[in-house]
Amino acid sequence: MPPFTNSLQKLQESLNELKSEIDKYHCPKCGVRLESYEESNSATVTPSYNQLEDRILDLQNECKSLASKNKEYKEKIAEQEHTISEQFKELDRLRDACTELKQGSSNELEKTTSEQLAEISQLKVAAKAFAEEEEKLKREISERDKYIERLNSTQKTNKEQYEKSIQRLEDENKRYKEKLKSSQSEVDKLSAKLAEKDRINNDLVSRRLEIEGVGFHTTVAPSMSSLILGGLTSRLTDRLAGEKVDLVRQAYSGGPDVNFPLLVVCVNVSRIGADAKEALKGIPKAKDVALLVFHHKEAHALPSQTSDKILTGADFSGLGSIIDLAFLSQRGIYECDMNNVGIERVASFLLQYKTQRK
Repeated sequence: MPPFTNSLQKLQESLNELKSEIDKYHCPKCGVRLESYEESNSATVTPSYNQLEDRILDLQNECKSLASKNKEYKEKIAEQEHTISEQFKELDRLRDACTELKQGSSNELEKTTSEQLAEISQLKVAAKAFAEEEEKLKREISERDKYIERLNSTQKTNKEQYEKSIQRLEDENKRYKEKLKSSQSEVDKLSAKLAEKDRINNDLVSRRLEIEGVGFHTTVAPSMSSLILGGLTSRLTDRLAGEKVDLVRQAYSGGPDVNFPLLVVCVNVSRIGADAKEALKGIPKAKDVALLVFHHKEAHALPSQTSDKILTGADFSGLGSIIDLAFLSQRGIYECDMNNVGIERVASFLLQYKTQRK
Protein backbone atom coordinates (compact mmCIF):
# COMPACT_ATOMS: atom_id res chain seq x y z
CA MET A 1 0.00 0.00 0.00
CA PRO A 2 1.40 3.51 -0.86
CA PRO A 3 2.76 5.57 2.07
CA PHE A 4 0.36 8.54 1.40
CA THR A 5 -2.63 6.21 1.66
CA ASN A 6 -1.45 4.98 5.06
CA SER A 7 -1.01 8.52 6.33
CA LEU A 8 -4.43 9.49 4.99
CA GLN A 9 -6.06 6.56 6.75
CA LYS A 10 -4.39 7.45 10.04
CA LEU A 11 -5.51 11.09 9.76
CA GLN A 12 -9.03 9.96 8.94
CA GLU A 13 -9.07 7.73 12.01
CA SER A 14 -7.81 10.61 14.19
CA LEU A 15 -10.55 12.87 12.76
CA ASN A 16 -13.21 10.30 13.53
CA GLU A 17 -11.96 9.93 17.08
CA LEU A 18 -12.06 13.72 17.59
CA LYS A 19 -15.62 13.91 16.25
CA SER A 20 -16.66 11.15 18.60
CA GLU A 21 -15.08 13.03 21.48
CA ILE A 22 -16.92 16.23 20.54
CA ASP A 23 -20.26 14.43 20.33
CA LYS A 24 -20.00 13.66 24.03
CA TYR A 25 -20.53 17.38 24.91
CA HIS A 26 -23.29 20.06 24.27
CA CYS A 27 -22.41 23.41 22.91
CA PRO A 28 -23.07 26.25 25.47
CA LYS A 29 -24.03 28.75 22.78
CA CYS A 30 -26.57 26.61 20.97
CA GLY A 31 -28.07 25.17 24.15
CA VAL A 32 -27.10 21.64 23.43
CA ARG A 33 -26.89 19.91 26.81
CA LEU A 34 -23.59 18.60 28.09
CA GLU A 35 -23.63 15.41 30.04
CA SER A 36 -22.90 17.49 33.14
CA TYR A 37 -21.72 21.01 33.75
CA GLU A 38 -19.01 19.88 36.03
CA GLU A 39 -17.87 17.43 33.45
CA SER A 40 -17.70 20.20 30.87
CA ASN A 41 -15.50 22.28 33.12
CA SER A 42 -13.51 19.34 34.29
CA ALA A 43 -9.78 19.52 33.96
CA THR A 44 -9.88 16.14 32.35
CA VAL A 45 -11.32 17.68 29.14
CA THR A 46 -8.10 18.75 27.49
CA PRO A 47 -9.04 20.59 24.28
CA SER A 48 -11.78 23.19 24.09
CA TYR A 49 -14.40 22.97 21.41
CA ASN A 50 -12.86 25.77 19.36
CA GLN A 51 -9.48 24.15 19.59
CA LEU A 52 -11.00 20.90 18.45
CA GLU A 53 -12.61 22.58 15.48
CA ASP A 54 -9.30 24.21 14.55
CA ARG A 55 -7.64 20.87 14.88
CA ILE A 56 -10.30 19.31 12.70
CA LEU A 57 -9.81 21.98 10.03
CA ASP A 58 -6.05 21.42 10.08
CA LEU A 59 -6.58 17.72 9.79
CA GLN A 60 -9.03 18.16 6.93
CA ASN A 61 -6.57 20.42 5.07
CA GLU A 62 -3.82 17.91 5.66
CA CYS A 63 -6.13 15.14 4.42
CA LYS A 64 -6.82 17.12 1.24
CA SER A 65 -3.08 17.69 0.70
CA LEU A 66 -2.35 14.01 1.31
CA ALA A 67 -5.23 12.98 -0.98
CA SER A 68 -3.79 15.18 -3.74
CA LYS A 69 -0.35 13.69 -3.24
CA ASN A 70 -1.85 10.21 -3.08
CA LYS A 71 -3.55 10.84 -6.46
CA GLU A 72 -0.27 11.94 -7.96
CA TYR A 73 1.44 8.90 -6.47
CA LYS A 74 -1.23 6.58 -7.92
CA GLU A 75 -0.77 8.16 -11.35
CA LYS A 76 2.97 7.55 -11.11
CA ILE A 77 2.32 4.00 -9.96
CA ALA A 78 0.02 3.44 -12.92
CA GLU A 79 2.68 4.79 -15.27
CA GLN A 80 5.34 2.57 -13.66
CA GLU A 81 3.01 -0.42 -13.80
CA HIS A 82 2.56 0.20 -17.53
CA THR A 83 6.34 0.44 -17.99
CA ILE A 84 6.84 -2.73 -15.97
CA SER A 85 4.18 -4.47 -18.03
CA GLU A 86 6.01 -3.52 -21.22
CA GLN A 87 9.28 -4.73 -19.71
CA PHE A 88 7.66 -8.04 -18.77
CA LYS A 89 6.47 -8.41 -22.35
CA GLU A 90 10.04 -7.74 -23.57
CA LEU A 91 11.35 -10.27 -21.07
CA ASP A 92 8.85 -12.85 -22.33
CA ARG A 93 10.01 -12.21 -25.89
CA LEU A 94 13.67 -12.54 -24.85
CA ARG A 95 12.88 -15.70 -22.88
CA ASP A 96 11.26 -17.25 -25.95
CA ALA A 97 14.29 -16.28 -28.07
CA CYS A 98 16.63 -17.78 -25.48
CA THR A 99 14.59 -20.98 -25.43
CA GLU A 100 14.86 -21.29 -29.20
CA LEU A 101 18.60 -20.51 -29.08
CA LYS A 102 19.11 -23.02 -26.31
CA GLN A 103 17.24 -25.74 -28.20
CA GLY A 104 19.18 -25.00 -31.42
CA SER A 105 22.66 -25.03 -29.84
CA SER A 106 22.26 -27.56 -27.03
CA ASN A 107 24.54 -30.11 -28.74
CA GLU A 108 27.23 -27.54 -29.36
CA LEU A 109 26.99 -26.31 -25.77
CA GLU A 110 27.27 -29.86 -24.48
CA LYS A 111 30.32 -30.42 -26.65
CA THR A 112 31.86 -27.12 -25.52
CA THR A 113 31.08 -27.97 -21.90
CA SER A 114 32.74 -31.38 -22.29
CA GLU A 115 35.83 -29.79 -23.81
CA GLN A 116 35.92 -27.19 -21.06
CA LEU A 117 35.62 -29.89 -18.40
CA ALA A 118 38.50 -31.77 -20.01
CA GLU A 119 40.54 -28.57 -20.13
CA ILE A 120 39.67 -27.86 -16.51
CA SER A 121 40.87 -31.36 -15.62
CA GLN A 122 44.15 -30.73 -17.43
CA LEU A 123 44.51 -27.37 -15.73
CA LYS A 124 43.96 -29.01 -12.36
CA VAL A 125 46.71 -31.52 -13.10
CA ALA A 126 48.99 -28.69 -14.26
CA ALA A 127 48.09 -26.66 -11.18
CA LYS A 128 48.96 -29.61 -8.96
CA ALA A 129 52.30 -30.06 -10.72
CA PHE A 130 52.92 -26.31 -10.44
CA ALA A 131 52.13 -26.43 -6.73
CA GLU A 132 54.58 -29.29 -6.26
CA GLU A 133 57.23 -27.42 -8.25
CA GLU A 134 56.55 -24.29 -6.24
CA GLU A 135 56.96 -26.23 -3.00
CA LYS A 136 60.21 -27.69 -4.30
CA LEU A 137 61.48 -24.23 -5.22
CA LYS A 138 60.51 -22.93 -1.79
CA ARG A 139 62.53 -25.70 -0.17
CA GLU A 140 65.52 -24.93 -2.40
CA ILE A 141 65.24 -21.22 -1.63
CA SER A 142 65.11 -22.02 2.08
CA GLU A 143 68.21 -24.20 1.78
CA ARG A 144 70.01 -21.51 -0.22
CA ASP A 145 69.08 -18.91 2.40
CA LYS A 146 70.56 -21.14 5.09
CA TYR A 147 73.67 -21.64 2.97
CA ILE A 148 74.04 -17.88 2.43
CA GLU A 149 73.61 -17.35 6.14
CA ARG A 150 76.41 -19.83 6.84
CA LEU A 151 78.61 -18.12 4.25
CA ASN A 152 77.95 -14.74 5.82
CA SER A 153 78.83 -16.17 9.21
CA THR A 154 82.03 -17.70 7.82
CA GLN A 155 82.91 -14.47 6.03
CA LYS A 156 82.43 -12.52 9.22
CA THR A 157 84.56 -15.02 11.12
CA ASN A 158 87.38 -14.90 8.56
CA LYS A 159 87.29 -11.16 8.01
CA GLU A 160 89.98 -10.45 10.61
CA GLN A 161 92.19 -13.20 9.16
CA TYR A 162 91.80 -11.69 5.66
CA GLU A 163 92.70 -8.28 6.96
CA LYS A 164 95.81 -9.68 8.68
CA SER A 165 96.81 -11.49 5.46
CA ILE A 166 96.34 -8.31 3.43
CA GLN A 167 98.45 -6.36 5.90
CA ARG A 168 101.18 -9.03 5.75
CA LEU A 169 101.13 -8.94 1.92
CA GLU A 170 101.35 -5.16 1.94
CA ASP A 171 104.38 -5.34 4.23
CA GLU A 172 106.02 -7.92 1.96
CA ASN A 173 105.21 -5.81 -1.09
CA LYS A 174 106.84 -2.83 0.58
CA ARG A 175 110.00 -4.84 1.22
CA TYR A 176 110.02 -6.10 -2.38
CA LYS A 177 109.73 -2.54 -3.66
CA GLU A 178 112.69 -1.53 -1.54
CA LYS A 179 114.73 -4.44 -2.92
CA LEU A 180 113.64 -3.54 -6.47
CA LYS A 181 114.71 0.03 -5.96
CA SER A 182 118.10 -1.03 -4.60
CA SER A 183 118.68 -3.34 -7.59
CA GLN A 184 117.57 -0.80 -10.21
CA SER A 185 121.15 0.20 -10.98
CA GLU A 186 122.03 -3.44 -11.67
CA VAL A 187 119.04 -3.74 -13.98
CA ASP A 188 120.16 -0.66 -15.87
CA LYS A 189 123.56 -2.26 -16.43
CA LEU A 190 121.96 -5.49 -17.66
CA SER A 191 119.66 -3.49 -19.95
CA ALA A 192 122.64 -1.79 -21.52
CA LYS A 193 124.32 -5.15 -22.11
CA LEU A 194 121.09 -6.56 -23.56
CA ALA A 195 120.76 -3.60 -25.91
CA GLU A 196 124.26 -4.25 -27.18
CA LYS A 197 123.46 -7.92 -27.73
CA ASP A 198 120.26 -6.95 -29.59
CA ARG A 199 122.26 -4.69 -31.84
CA ILE A 200 124.70 -7.53 -32.64
CA ASN A 201 121.80 -9.96 -33.19
CA ASN A 202 120.05 -7.53 -35.54
CA ASP A 203 123.22 -7.28 -37.57
CA LEU A 204 123.30 -11.05 -37.83
CA VAL A 205 119.61 -11.29 -38.72
CA SER A 206 119.95 -8.75 -41.49
CA ARG A 207 122.26 -11.20 -43.25
CA ARG A 208 119.57 -13.64 -44.47
CA LEU A 209 120.17 -17.00 -46.12
CA GLU A 210 118.43 -18.51 -49.12
CA ILE A 211 118.04 -21.85 -50.84
CA GLU A 212 119.11 -21.24 -54.42
CA GLY A 213 116.47 -22.93 -56.52
CA VAL A 214 114.08 -25.66 -55.37
CA GLY A 215 112.57 -27.73 -58.16
CA PHE A 216 109.12 -29.37 -58.09
CA HIS A 217 108.08 -32.24 -60.30
CA THR A 218 104.64 -33.84 -60.53
CA THR A 219 102.65 -35.85 -63.05
CA VAL A 220 99.21 -35.36 -61.48
CA ALA A 221 96.41 -33.28 -63.01
CA PRO A 222 96.96 -29.50 -63.03
CA SER A 223 94.08 -28.78 -60.62
CA MET A 224 95.35 -31.27 -58.04
CA SER A 225 98.96 -30.26 -58.69
CA SER A 226 98.06 -26.63 -57.97
CA LEU A 227 96.30 -27.65 -54.74
CA ILE A 228 99.21 -29.76 -53.50
CA LEU A 229 102.09 -27.51 -54.56
CA GLY A 230 100.35 -24.37 -53.33
CA GLY A 231 99.76 -25.82 -49.87
CA LEU A 232 103.26 -27.33 -49.74
CA THR A 233 104.97 -24.07 -50.76
CA SER A 234 102.95 -22.09 -48.19
CA ARG A 235 103.78 -24.49 -45.35
CA LEU A 236 107.49 -24.62 -46.29
CA THR A 237 107.75 -20.82 -46.61
CA ASP A 238 106.31 -20.39 -43.10
CA ARG A 239 108.64 -23.07 -41.69
CA LEU A 240 111.79 -21.71 -43.33
CA ALA A 241 110.97 -18.14 -42.34
CA GLY A 242 111.80 -19.11 -38.77
CA GLU A 243 115.28 -20.10 -39.99
CA LYS A 244 115.71 -16.74 -41.77
CA VAL A 245 115.89 -18.66 -45.05
CA ASP A 246 114.13 -17.67 -48.27
CA LEU A 247 112.72 -20.33 -50.59
CA VAL A 248 113.51 -19.70 -54.29
CA ARG A 249 111.68 -21.98 -56.75
CA GLN A 250 113.34 -23.20 -59.94
CA ALA A 251 111.77 -24.85 -62.96
CA TYR A 252 112.77 -28.44 -63.73
CA SER A 253 112.50 -29.55 -67.35
CA GLY A 254 113.98 -33.05 -66.97
CA GLY A 255 117.43 -34.38 -67.61
CA PRO A 256 119.93 -36.75 -66.01
CA ASP A 257 121.73 -34.14 -63.93
CA VAL A 258 120.23 -32.43 -60.88
CA ASN A 259 122.42 -29.87 -59.08
CA PHE A 260 119.69 -28.40 -56.87
CA PRO A 261 117.08 -29.92 -54.48
CA LEU A 262 114.18 -31.49 -56.40
CA LEU A 263 110.88 -32.41 -54.75
CA VAL A 264 109.00 -35.13 -56.68
CA VAL A 265 105.27 -35.37 -55.88
CA CYS A 266 103.71 -38.85 -55.82
CA VAL A 267 99.97 -39.24 -55.11
CA ASN A 268 99.20 -42.67 -53.68
CA VAL A 269 95.97 -43.85 -55.34
CA SER A 270 96.55 -47.64 -55.74
CA ARG A 271 99.70 -49.62 -54.93
CA ILE A 272 102.39 -47.40 -53.44
CA GLY A 273 105.27 -49.14 -55.31
CA ALA A 274 103.66 -48.68 -58.73
CA ASP A 275 102.62 -45.08 -57.95
CA ALA A 276 106.15 -44.20 -56.78
CA LYS A 277 107.81 -45.69 -59.88
CA GLU A 278 105.40 -43.79 -62.13
CA ALA A 279 106.19 -40.50 -60.35
CA LEU A 280 109.97 -41.08 -60.63
CA LYS A 281 109.89 -42.04 -64.32
CA GLY A 282 112.64 -40.07 -66.07
CA ILE A 283 113.98 -38.64 -62.77
CA PRO A 284 117.58 -39.49 -61.75
CA LYS A 285 117.89 -41.45 -58.49
CA ALA A 286 120.14 -38.86 -56.87
CA LYS A 287 120.64 -37.68 -53.29
CA ASP A 288 119.30 -34.24 -54.33
CA VAL A 289 115.89 -35.80 -55.05
CA ALA A 290 113.23 -36.21 -52.33
CA LEU A 291 110.12 -38.31 -53.06
CA LEU A 292 107.01 -36.83 -51.40
CA VAL A 293 104.29 -39.50 -51.09
CA PHE A 294 100.88 -37.81 -50.67
CA HIS A 295 98.09 -39.96 -49.17
CA HIS A 296 94.56 -38.88 -50.13
CA LYS A 297 92.91 -39.98 -46.86
CA GLU A 298 91.44 -38.68 -43.63
CA ALA A 299 93.77 -38.57 -40.63
CA HIS A 300 92.21 -41.65 -38.96
CA ALA A 301 92.76 -43.75 -42.14
CA LEU A 302 96.42 -42.86 -42.79
CA PRO A 303 98.93 -45.79 -42.88
CA SER A 304 100.88 -46.51 -39.71
CA GLN A 305 104.01 -47.68 -41.60
CA THR A 306 106.09 -45.00 -43.33
CA SER A 307 106.76 -45.27 -47.06
CA ASP A 308 110.55 -45.40 -46.68
CA LYS A 309 110.07 -48.75 -44.90
CA ILE A 310 108.13 -50.09 -47.91
CA LEU A 311 110.05 -48.54 -50.84
CA THR A 312 113.40 -50.28 -50.27
CA GLY A 313 114.22 -51.64 -53.75
CA ALA A 314 116.93 -50.52 -56.11
CA ASP A 315 114.55 -48.03 -57.74
CA PHE A 316 114.48 -45.98 -54.52
CA SER A 317 117.82 -46.61 -52.79
CA GLY A 318 119.61 -43.65 -54.35
CA LEU A 319 117.03 -41.01 -53.33
CA GLY A 320 117.90 -38.33 -50.82
CA SER A 321 114.70 -38.87 -48.80
CA ILE A 322 111.21 -40.48 -48.94
CA ILE A 323 108.65 -38.44 -46.98
CA ASP A 324 104.93 -39.10 -46.25
CA LEU A 325 102.32 -36.32 -46.39
CA ALA A 326 98.50 -36.22 -46.42
CA PHE A 327 95.90 -34.11 -48.23
CA LEU A 328 92.22 -33.92 -49.14
CA SER A 329 90.78 -32.43 -52.32
CA GLN A 330 88.46 -30.19 -50.24
CA ARG A 331 91.01 -29.10 -47.62
CA GLY A 332 94.44 -29.48 -49.20
CA ILE A 333 97.34 -30.27 -46.83
CA TYR A 334 95.45 -30.34 -43.53
CA GLU A 335 96.66 -30.26 -39.93
CA CYS A 336 97.69 -33.72 -38.63
CA ASP A 337 100.69 -35.51 -37.12
CA MET A 338 101.83 -36.95 -40.45
CA ASN A 339 101.92 -33.50 -42.10
CA ASN A 340 103.68 -31.90 -39.11
CA VAL A 341 106.43 -34.54 -39.25
CA GLY A 342 106.52 -34.50 -43.07
CA ILE A 343 106.90 -30.71 -43.40
CA GLU A 344 109.68 -30.78 -40.79
CA ARG A 345 111.51 -33.52 -42.75
CA VAL A 346 111.15 -31.60 -46.04
CA ALA A 347 112.49 -28.44 -44.37
CA SER A 348 115.49 -30.38 -42.98
CA PHE A 349 116.14 -31.80 -46.46
CA LEU A 350 116.10 -28.31 -48.03
CA LEU A 351 118.18 -26.63 -45.30
CA GLN A 352 121.15 -28.70 -46.47
CA TYR A 353 121.25 -26.42 -49.54
CA LYS A 354 121.05 -23.01 -47.86
CA THR A 355 123.70 -20.46 -48.88
CA GLN A 356 124.63 -16.95 -47.73
CA ARG A 357 122.78 -14.24 -49.66
CA LYS A 358 125.18 -11.84 -51.32
